[in-house]
Amino acid sequence: MSLYKEVIIITVVAVLNIGIGFSQANSYTKPEWGNYTTKGGFLYAHVFDWPKDGKLVIDRAIKPRQATLLSTLDKKIKTKLIDGKLTVLLPKKAPDSLPSVVKIELVPNEDWANLDRYKKANREFKVSMKKEKTIVFMGNSITQNWTRDHGVFFDDNPSFINRGISGQTSPQMLVRFRPDVIELNPDVVIIHAGTNDIAENSGPITIKRIAGNIFSMAELAEEHGIKVILASVLPAISYSWSPSIEPADKIIELNKRIKAYAEANNIIYLDYYSLMVNENGGLKKELGRDTVHPNAEGYKVIEPLVKKAIKLALMES
Repeated sequence: MSLYKEVIIITVVAVLNIGIGFSQANSYTKPEWGNYTTKGGFLYAHVFDWPKDGKLVIDRAIKPRQATLLSTLDKKIKTKLIDGKLTVLLPKKAPDSLPSVVKIELVPNEDWANLDRYKKANREFKVSMKKEKTIVFMGNSITQNWTRDHGVFFDDNPSFINRGISGQTSPQMLVRFRPDVIELNPDVVIIHAGTNDIAENSGPITIKRIAGNIFSMAELAEEHGIKVILASVLPAISYSWSPSIEPADKIIELNKRIKAYAEANNIIYLDYYSLMVNENGGLKKELGRDTVHPNAEGYKVIEPLVKKAIKLALMES
């Protein structure tokens, strides 16, 4: 490609990016026919040299979900693997003006459920095959931060395995339940989920569906001979990261569903809520770092409850 064309491409791509919005750098090999830019979950192929046969070869590393030729009438076009080359099938006739832009929706490649978070720790645990009774704590930041804010609890109980991940919702926990719980073959699992669902971290969701995800985790555990403890959602009057949500009444409703399910299925219900709630339905100020997360004093309140529930579960196993 001539230096003249290269300068024109750079200029035109810059102009197009103004319309598309800020485009990120990418690691794809620069094509001879033009250039790539990316934004969010989309890749934009800026086509300066139109292929005579309509077959636009793109980087094999690109993972296209669907492609659209941007024009006054946006037209969906196909991508195929032809002779080992990833090919976008364009119309054979080029538009009157170049460059044209092909918008490619990419297959998401993020680890949505954060399966990698404990992959190494899980592998090391399975290799060690500890002989003592083991208890897995499945949860969100309230579980994860336990190790940080009152780590002595886990230090004094090395058979307690923390598998909390900050920000997670019940569907994410359900996806990672097999590697982070079942495959560790613990004696007991404590499931604490729901507050991030109510905060809509993964989008809107009904209380019934949140409860259903929690119940599915419980059923998976019991199917594999793991005793289940279902923990109540901690009280919260607000979420700093989701200020439009009023969670207090929703938490009460979810806890009622969890408790009723536990009673109907002979599962231990671990009531964190009652000792942590204030008169307004929020977390007691002296027990919280904020309106959601316990501080060290908060963890000290719930730890005896946890130990009692674990003792009961091990007696029943």
